[in-house]
Amino acid sequence: MARLSITTLAVAIAWTLLVAPASAQTAAATFDVSITVEADCTITVDDLSFGTVADLTPEIAATTTGTVACTGISPVSVSFDPGTGGASTFATREMALGSDTIDYNLYADAAHTEILGDGTTGTVTIDFTSTGGDDGFDVFGQTAAAQNPKPAGTYTSTITATVTF
Repeated sequence: MARLSITTLAVAIAWTLLVAPASAQTAAATFDVSITVEADCTITVDDLSFGTVADLTPEIAATTTGTVACTGISPVSVSFDPGTGGASTFATREMALGSDTIDYNLYADAAHTEILGDGTTGTVTIDFTSTGGDDGFDVFGQTAAAQNPKPAGTYTSTITATVTF
């Protein structure tokens, strides 16, 4: 019986050696995965028209809209220059027809109290956090009162709106 046990034991050991997994060594490494998202924004602003008028005695108001489209979420600031036309300043913008001008200004609010500009000399900018899509904003315009008489024609000014992100 001892012989059978030794034989059984020898077969069991041989079988274990045949089916036992090979002893393997392992090594591990870590690595980082990343992507850098750059902010990229574009800006568009629709033209602002005060319409066709015959009387410049009252203040004339008009509104336009703009859109900032950013690829990511980031704080943005929209600023406005004084514009072309006459001797435009932030305090008094001018639309010109030759040497004749009509005074107006641009505002961040419908009450016409916050002059749009570059954030200096009493002006404000339009500031918000982009949503990663199209974000709209309003620009309110108003002419100064009591500007009669003026020669007939189309008075113009060009404003540059800049988005900083």
